[in-house]
Amino acid sequence: MSRSLRRGAVAALIIATAPILAACSAGAGAASLQVKPDSAATSIGSTLKLNGIAVVAATDGSTNASITTNISNLSSAAETLQSVSVDGTAATLSGPAIIPAGGSLLLGGPGQVTATVSSLTETPGQNATLTFTFATAGSVTVPALVNPGDGVYASFAPATATPSPTVSAPAKATEKAKAKDSGKATDKSSSTS
Repeated sequence: MSRSLRRGAVAALIIATAPILAACSAGAGAASLQVKPDSAATSIGSTLKLNGIAVVAATDGSTNASITTNISNLSSAAETLQSVSVDGTAATLSGPAIIPAGGSLLLGGPGQVTATVSSLTETPGQNATLTFTFATAGSVTVPALVNPGDGVYASFAPATATPSPTVSAPAKATEKAKAKDSGKATDKSSSTS
């Protein structure tokens, strides 16, 4: 192989591997490391972390909504979520929201404590302002995206009201009763004449 062909082959190899080597050398300041999740997250000090904060709108068109977040407690003592508010309106907690020491709580998760509000003014795609208040750690306020209660958020959507059943008599029984009543009326009228 001639010398010029070898130089050409080496040059082609370097050109082909340059982008791959450049990507590996991006380091700790790479732009891809600066990508943030599309759901809100915040923390209170170094002990409480709130991740995946979202407001989930009802699917029935009402103003009901649920709040969901994963709250991690990195301290050595249990913490209690005392209240949640959406745009200043207090949400209703379904029970005591205790975050164990070294554990977490999925607020709004299936079988977990829920936080619901009945007067959401935002629609899916807009941001609502949420305030979480804890017994020891204090409060934190964060904007969170309002999501529709379907797709990945279907299990977090507020329960829709089910219509109460109405009781009605079977059609045949109603017809028999009418016939019986009309027959009695004709019998009475014919016997009196």
